[in-house]
Amino acid sequence: MDIVKLRELLEAELSSPELTELDGEFYDEFDSLIKALKLGAESSRERGEDIEERLYLAQLGIAEKLMREIIKIRLHKIVDLAVEGIPGELTAEERKIFTVLRAFIEREEIAVPEVTEEKLPERVPESPAEPLKRTAPSEAYIIKVNLPKILDPELREYGPFRAGDLVIIPRSLGKVLVERDAAERIRIAP
Repeated sequence: MDIVKLRELLEAELSSPELTELDGEFYDEFDSLIKALKLGAESSRERGEDIEERLYLAQLGIAEKLMREIIKIRLHKIVDLAVEGIPGELTAEERKIFTVLRAFIEREEIAVPEVTEEKLPERVPESPAEPLKRTAPSEAYIIKVNLPKILDPELREYGPFRAGDLVIIPRSLGKVLVERDAAERIRIAP
């Protein structure tokens, strides 16, 4: 398991409406990768290797973002399968989720332990140093051609888009689409 494998899996999940088949140990392998990266960063810090530590931490951040996207996409597909009542190629962990969803859909009694507010994990902000501020967008893009889902540099998903759609997307994505003549930028007056 490495970042390249995670990226390939993300691409496979994005390009197919079906679940990509995973090794039964996939989630355990991911946990091992995360532990190895954390240990590498800690070991580098103890040896005073600042650059090496930052490399490990950067890899850790990329791996976690890729995995969040993979899980998000797979969960959407698992919900679709549960609604249809068709179990797909699921890992043991995913099969538990599928079973709970099927029981919910069929209005069956679900044996779930009571969760109090104390037990709920806090949501970890993706960039805790940045306060959330919403501003009105100053530009939008008119899509000229049909586009599949696209990812920005932070691996956030946008689309799919149809020709003629008016969309508000990050400037970095808009710039690429304009350069490739796939979109036209328009200004939005305040």
